[in-house]
Amino acid sequence: MNAVAPRAHAALNRFGNFAFPDSSQQVSISQLLAHANRLHKAGQLPQAESAIRAILVEQPDHPQALLSLGIIARQSGNLAAAAELMERAAKIAPTYSQAFNNLGGVYLAMDRLEDAIAQYEQAVELRPDYAEALYNLGMTRRMFGDCDKALEALRACAKLTPTRPDMHFEIALCQQQLGNKMHAQIAYRVALDLDPDLIRARNGIGRLLGFMGRYDDAVNEFRQALSTAPNDPQVRNGLSESLRRIGQFKEALELVELNNPDVPRTIETLLNLGTVNQVMGNIDLAAGYYELILQLLPNADFAEKSILFVALNRPQLSSQELFDLHLRLRSRHDRPEAALKTFEGRSRDPNRKLKIGFVSSDLRSHVVALNVLPVIEGLDRDRFEIHLYAQEKATDHITQRFKAFATGYTSINRYNNAEAARVIEDDEIDILVVLAGRFDENRPLIVTHRAAPIQVSFHDCATSGLDAMDYWLTDAFLHPQDTVEQFTEELYRLPVYYQYPIQTGLPAVAPPPALTNGFITFGCFNKPEKLNEQVISLWAEVLHAVPDSKLFLKYFNHYSEDAMQRSWIEKFAAHGIDEDRLILKAKIDHRLDHLELYREIDIALDPFPFNGATTTFEALSMGVPVVTLLGRHFVDRVAASMVTHAGMPELIAADRGAYVDLARRLAADPARLAEMRRTMRDQVHASPLCGGPAYAETISTAFRDMWQTWVETGGYKGR
Repeated sequence: MNAVAPRAHAALNRFGNFAFPDSSQQVSISQLLAHANRLHKAGQLPQAESAIRAILVEQPDHPQALLSLGIIARQSGNLAAAAELMERAAKIAPTYSQAFNNLGGVYLAMDRLEDAIAQYEQAVELRPDYAEALYNLGMTRRMFGDCDKALEALRACAKLTPTRPDMHFEIALCQQQLGNKMHAQIAYRVALDLDPDLIRARNGIGRLLGFMGRYDDAVNEFRQALSTAPNDPQVRNGLSESLRRIGQFKEALELVELNNPDVPRTIETLLNLGTVNQVMGNIDLAAGYYELILQLLPNADFAEKSILFVALNRPQLSSQELFDLHLRLRSRHDRPEAALKTFEGRSRDPNRKLKIGFVSSDLRSHVVALNVLPVIEGLDRDRFEIHLYAQEKATDHITQRFKAFATGYTSINRYNNAEAARVIEDDEIDILVVLAGRFDENRPLIVTHRAAPIQVSFHDCATSGLDAMDYWLTDAFLHPQDTVEQFTEELYRLPVYYQYPIQTGLPAVAPPPALTNGFITFGCFNKPEKLNEQVISLWAEVLHAVPDSKLFLKYFNHYSEDAMQRSWIEKFAAHGIDEDRLILKAKIDHRLDHLELYREIDIALDPFPFNGATTTFEALSMGVPVVTLLGRHFVDRVAASMVTHAGMPELIAADRGAYVDLARRLAADPARLAEMRRTMRDQVHASPLCGGPAYAETISTAFRDMWQTWVETGGYKGR
């Protein structure tokens, strides 16, 4: 009968709340286990545990009892005990598939993804029709970043349980991560057909549609989800983000305002509040929300990057304050132990072929990609080997161009910073270039693990603040010898910094609109967050200095909402500029339509301290002069560098008075504007700004100089 002995009866009483009326009563192990399972299902965990421990008193190696006790331990939050118990069960009964499946779940909860995958694989090997293990295997492989193999497991699960909505949701996530947007949509729809109230699927398809640029459709999905789950933070934030994308900032803010009792105080909510305020131009408010995230989540790298990004838009910060901010947020990530690496096994031949690595989230249709492509395509393959490490958000035809010129292409999405650094070090990269560190999803903290002998910051707009970042690429205009800017890197000045490939199919250059309008139109297509109070006051002076002139502002659809328009009208009204002198346009244009808008402005005004880079190049390419104020730091000398290299240094103003005077003199000379309009594009295209092969050679020289210094000193010139 396999009965529980009298000593087990005593154990039942000792372990609590479980006793038999007659201590001589014979109870089988199977009966006791069944009773324990009933108690477990009823949520009576202490009583269930007592029953199971009674079994283990009699049979210490009973695999089912060990597993059941492990499950209770996991539910009680004791993951270490759960793992130990389940490991014993699996070792005692190596064909017990449930033990392996549950152990995988514990490892997953412990963030041991590879170990979890191994357990799920064992469960499936033992029992190929084990649908739950197949689902868990697919989900965990997806979390690990191996979506191809994840789909194999999930599709096998689908054959066994085709009506399981969460399984179709997982398939959708895999397809989305693989870039198969249409298949992802179908899987989300199947999940929602099976369970219309599966909020995570509704949230998932809403975010996918937003990622595809179908923001109106995304709004509809999130509104439907909100009707079912009005307090779900992911739904509220998803709807807020989608509304922000279509320029409906008022409702976007209302959805996540902290004074609303229905709004959970989550990290995502704070991030959304920061982002909405940032794009509206409320920079100080945005910075406050990002700082609050850091108080709640001190290691939130995305919040640090957001603070460092908005700092570039704050003209009140002194050079010392800007540097101190970077040190406060970034120096805490420094790893002195990593700095001790000497790469002893690395050949120090100064003339050998070098391995160059680039880390970026922007290897796609992106402004950084436009600047870097001439380098990647132009580096001599006999002297350099190119390896790309992509934090992939999306891939496109530009990604394929990068891949075509690279020896290696590695997605680092699934790796943490230490793991990514190890991959890079294993590839024996000699010079690691981190692109646009504070922007998008870029990962400059990889360098703190000293992934390569030489580590370089490129296309960031201020210091990285990291001791492990050796060089910062710049030029003599961005950083003159007497620069007041402070930085942790060694500056390496290129002959020219910015580089753009010549675009084909550009719209024809039109005459200045003033010739037909009878008035001058100034314009700026930069982000509203760049238009701080100092910029507004200076531009108001320009408008006052040029009677009847107008100011044309546009940035995607940001000026579409009445509340947003009224806000900017009031900002200029405070400086005596009437509403009829502002032209506020809003539309998400295709690139050519966007460039066509430059036909409607005579003179572009550059903001500060965060100058326009791509917008400056676009304006010059369309024959529109850009008036820029020479600043103190890299970020407010960008346009000065560009117009100088384009051969038009006369567009640089040394101070506010010179800025107004320059704009006034240009406005008063329509013949000069017409001539600039006629010749400027060819001048720009013939300038060093568009000299791809020569630019690549200067980068080659920089890499060789850096390598020579490291070979000779083991560091860089400043060390």
